[in-house]
Amino acid sequence: MSDLAPRPRTATELVDAAFQVYRRDPMQFLLVTAVAYVPWMVLRLLLGISMDPNRMSMTSAAVISVGSLLAYGLVSGAVTRVAHEVYLSGTADATTALRDIIVRLPVLIIATLAKVFVIVGAALFLILPALYPLAAYFAVAQTVILERRGVVDAMRRSSQLSRDLKGHILKTILLLFIINVAVSIGTGLPVAMANNHVLDEVVSTTVAILVYPLFGITETLLYYDARIRKEGFDVELLAAATPSPAGASL
Repeated sequence: MSDLAPRPRTATELVDAAFQVYRRDPMQFLLVTAVAYVPWMVLRLLLGISMDPNRMSMTSAAVISVGSLLAYGLVSGAVTRVAHEVYLSGTADATTALRDIIVRLPVLIIATLAKVFVIVGAALFLILPALYPLAAYFAVAQTVILERRGVVDAMRRSSQLSRDLKGHILKTILLLFIINVAVSIGTGLPVAMANNHVLDEVVSTTVAILVYPLFGITETLLYYDARIRKEGFDVELLAAATPSPAGASL
């Protein structure tokens, strides 16, 4: 039975709720993901980029980095937007979500780069310190898209939401990591045995289209979970949905 009423959830409950949101309107999630990942895969195949990782040039590496960042930015933003609509209203429109994200894409990409830079910078010194910025900036994409904040403001807002919740956030991220590893092993081993780079590109893109929405949905639900715990967002939604009694004031 579906239980998506806004309330505080444990890490496992968040992932379970993400599956429920996904099942509510899977085609919208698949569409916004495919719109970014399929053209990027076709372009790589046509140009022969990354077909042989052992002979990759600096130019190919640069193209892959830029293209992957653009595709990831578009997908993460669009899935966040669709998850927001499905979670709070039950329906979403992929076309509207993509149109909205295009406008915010430059800010989202810069914010993502800033987040990665901080996490990688921390990881270069010790492993454990990298977990702190990973948890602190968990909701950068969501604050950029859903609250329409700038880069610095989005990172500050995410850090505020993570306060006293970093353990909870890391548990949820760990669950997503475990799911990702399981799926990667399950699909990667048979393809690796075929030793066909084209097949590898097609399969990896198909898996990304099917699986990535779950991660984006979970991140969005985690953002709302933090707002419910720290700001009473569930009470705010309930108050907004409760009509004022007629004639309450005389």
